[in-house]
Amino acid sequence: MNRRDEKLTPAELSWQDDTPVSVQFDDIYFNKSGGLAETEYVFLAANDLPSRWRSLASGERFTLAETGFGTGLNFLCARKLWLDLAPADARLHYISFEKHPLLPEDLAQALSHWPQFADGAQQLKAAWPPPLRGLYTLEFDSARITLTLAFGDAEDMLADLNGQVDAWFLDGFAPSRNPGMWSEQLFAEIAAHSRKGTTFSTFTAAGLVRRGLASVGFHVTKQPGFGRKREMLNGYFDTEALPEQRTAPWMARPQPIVDAPRHAIVIGAGIAGCSTAAALANRGWRVDLLERNAAPALEGSGNPQGALFIKLPTRPTRQSELHIAGLQYTAALVRRLTSAQPDMGELCGVLSLALTDKEAAHQQQVIEAGLYPSQLVSAVTQQQASTLAGVEVSAGGLYFPQAGWVSPPLLCRHLLEHPNIRCHFDTSVTSLTRCDSSGQWRINDGQFNAPVIIVCSAAEASTLPPLQGLPLKPIRGQTTQAQAPAMHSTLQRVVCGEGYISPPLDGRYCFGASFKLHDTDLDVRDEEHQANLQLLRRAIPELADTLDMQSADGRAAFRATTPDYMPIVGPVPDTDWVVERFARLRKDSNWRFEPGMRHLPGLFINAGHGSKGLVSCPISAQLIASLVDESPLPLSQPVVEAVSPVRFVIKKLIRRTI
Repeated sequence: MNRRDEKLTPAELSWQDDTPVSVQFDDIYFNKSGGLAETEYVFLAANDLPSRWRSLASGERFTLAETGFGTGLNFLCARKLWLDLAPADARLHYISFEKHPLLPEDLAQALSHWPQFADGAQQLKAAWPPPLRGLYTLEFDSARITLTLAFGDAEDMLADLNGQVDAWFLDGFAPSRNPGMWSEQLFAEIAAHSRKGTTFSTFTAAGLVRRGLASVGFHVTKQPGFGRKREMLNGYFDTEALPEQRTAPWMARPQPIVDAPRHAIVIGAGIAGCSTAAALANRGWRVDLLERNAAPALEGSGNPQGALFIKLPTRPTRQSELHIAGLQYTAALVRRLTSAQPDMGELCGVLSLALTDKEAAHQQQVIEAGLYPSQLVSAVTQQQASTLAGVEVSAGGLYFPQAGWVSPPLLCRHLLEHPNIRCHFDTSVTSLTRCDSSGQWRINDGQFNAPVIIVCSAAEASTLPPLQGLPLKPIRGQTTQAQAPAMHSTLQRVVCGEGYISPPLDGRYCFGASFKLHDTDLDVRDEEHQANLQLLRRAIPELADTLDMQSADGRAAFRATTPDYMPIVGPVPDTDWVVERFARLRKDSNWRFEPGMRHLPGLFINAGHGSKGLVSCPISAQLIASLVDESPLPLSQPVVEAVSPVRFVIKKLIRRTI
């Protein structure tokens, strides 16, 4: 088994009074007599963060990374200092690596020791991911602070991280207790993600740490330690050396847009477009959003309810990594928003029923593989599923307790309620060209201009000349809405099988959906209502039989999907240049080439999410915003490559799947 596919082991704790102790490493998580003071001394002060953050310019970004998240004490201390000292529009990106994440109940008990951090602790506990390898994006304080939790072995997760760091907290258990973490490979990865002047600090003064950091380019200094500890280390990265080329050249990040206003245009006001506009607006960008309809979410994102749900493979894949990260991000977003607007959605749980022998066998393999924690998914019998659903269902299956449903139109409207976003409805995009002399993209012959364009118009994206050739295809889907029967038990969970149905919203059920290839009409059809009803009858027969279909209505729209069922998210390549540059791949797929890649400057796409838009659009919007804003990426490099638009160009060149 690949080490990166191994199941994570959550931290096993014992408690000495109110101090957590790791059973795995026989070491404490924080100093019993002054954990807070130790963090302030060893990590905040030794990295000179008070002075550095106080002197930040308006809108500036700072990236801080940590090896060993533990209880989150270092993060909560850094959060408070940032909120106290940094400009209100500056953004902190805090990245932390943890191989043995705490279980939610242990996290809550540990953080109860610090009541002064109750607000941040509550935000952290509400969005805490399951103990499963991956990158998870958590937002705090109206997006002023982003926390990326990297669950997994630190050196492996760092190798997959795309981004540079301004300061390091080298925490974790003592080298004498956990020597495996303080490896030569880890030091090399820390250097690869540092720039000249990046600082570090660590509680330890062990020789292997001092020598390891010095060997990869850090200037290392011994300092007096905290309390009874005699010495500690801090220092800075003292080299201009560039990190080695780690990916194929066509997967390089786009060149930054320099000497241009922070102004972007987003085309399309579905979930992808609204999420992208909000992600950029939260980072201080001025956004113009163009939509051909009279309001947001009137096409593929227009159903009154959508299932926030994923399917799991028996072994992790790039798609499952994207979907799990997306589920956690969207669920945290919904959890925040529904506290003020309950009808926007509900994380009521999702039942995925095994309605066929093939699906039952697959689900059994998923559970027997043992990779997924119960916080994400568990197996349920037919009786257990019926109890959870509140109605009789026809089979057992898998239960996802942190999933649920969302109203896409309400979510879209909320995302656009930002002072940095200006919406232009009833505005079709008929042309998109770039003026090299001004560095601006021109829409509709100059009606709108901006240095950055993000196209989020689903299958319509490929009709624009710079994006022609991207394999986006529309698939018709029709949902059905029917009044909830007054004399029947109300469904309590989202139920998925061959279709889906959500608990009622405003007294009406929404279920479906049909799947029609090569059908370009949007008329609502009775035969598809009946087909949706048949799908429902296979899952919940009694409910299906009590629905009044005479008064049912519905809507049809197009999903946009791709040949590999992964979305297209990222910078748009200069296709002609790529083909000319890498044409030799046709004859030799192992050909070695010089670094270098050319994109169409400032042009990005976020499309092709199929039926998983609620899961994949918001996290993909964070990927786009991070690329535009030159920040660390929220998804691992393998996933970034799997969704990149350039993948289709390279696949044609080498004539095989990469």
